[in-house]
Amino acid sequence: MINGEELAILKKSIALMQDFKENIHSINSGHEFVTIHNRNIETVKKIAYERKSQYLLKRIEEYPKITVSEINEYIKIKKNEISLLAFVMTVLFGFVMALYFTLFERFLRTGKISRKQIKIKIIKIIEINKYILEVIENPYMEKLRS
Repeated sequence: MINGEELAILKKSIALMQDFKENIHSINSGHEFVTIHNRNIETVKKIAYERKSQYLLKRIEEYPKITVSEINEYIKIKKNEISLLAFVMTVLFGFVMALYFTLFERFLRTGKISRKQIKIKIIKIIEINKYILEVIENPYMEKLRS
């Protein structure tokens, strides 16, 4: 059975993640984000099994897969950080070359995922969290959401 402390942590964690989209300083790193996200999923699973809630289990399956490197890249983008190598490229070859290098560097770190795709994943996680929290706080909402 889930206790009040676990529920309070879940609510705070979801609020923290809701704030992350605009305020990247609320979470320090991609690792921290993924750790919080995975802990939330485990807590929601506990609640879903206790309540025998297919709605919550179905919503958990809708979460997009997101990696630590994708979150770290999102943080860098929001902070407008550039790598030392990109800075050197700017000085040596100009802005356009540095921009291409930065995009290539991002591609190497995150695979074929663009900054827009990363942002879409984060928005999707936030949206699902909102609905999950709504149902957890008001179980009768599950019937309305189904």
